[in-house]
Amino acid sequence: MKPQKQLKVPKIEIDLSRIQQLSQEHDNENWEFRSWLKQYAPDDIDGIVKTLSQKYFALIDCTQCANCCRSLQLELKNKELHVIANTLGQSIEAFQKQSMSEGKVNPPCPMLDGKLCSIYENRPDVCRSFPHLEKPEFVFRLMGVINNVAICPIAFNAFEELKAKLAWRRS
Repeated sequence: MKPQKQLKVPKIEIDLSRIQQLSQEHDNENWEFRSWLKQYAPDDIDGIVKTLSQKYFALIDCTQCANCCRSLQLELKNKELHVIANTLGQSIEAFQKQSMSEGKVNPPCPMLDGKLCSIYENRPDVCRSFPHLEKPEFVFRLMGVINNVAICPIAFNAFEELKAKLAWRRS
């Protein structure tokens, strides 16, 4: 009987300090991969990335992390600003004065309660789609993706697996 080849299953990284450290270590590599993707990404790159995103969303519980809510500035649409202020029982002006600067919500997000969103059902579109892996035209959004890799375990793991899946080798 012929021995079966063992597939190497990559370790899922969820430790935020380790992700930040690895992201810094891989920074040059990630930018090289970005340049490579701009030229050589397969035609089905959006589908590949969506599949990886869904895989890691199933494996990693965002409610145990909330790092995005603790570290990102949010730019809100006027409609979202109104809904959030109303949900929090504040006027838009009071919310802006208390929680925003230069048109963006300051981190940590004022809607964050522990590691959960206090307005989850009414959260802004930018929060609903974070880390933005499943949006179309992945190759044209890589700067934002690379920034999110250092913040989000889902983005980090999906991006690292994407390198392996595409058999990319650093030059």
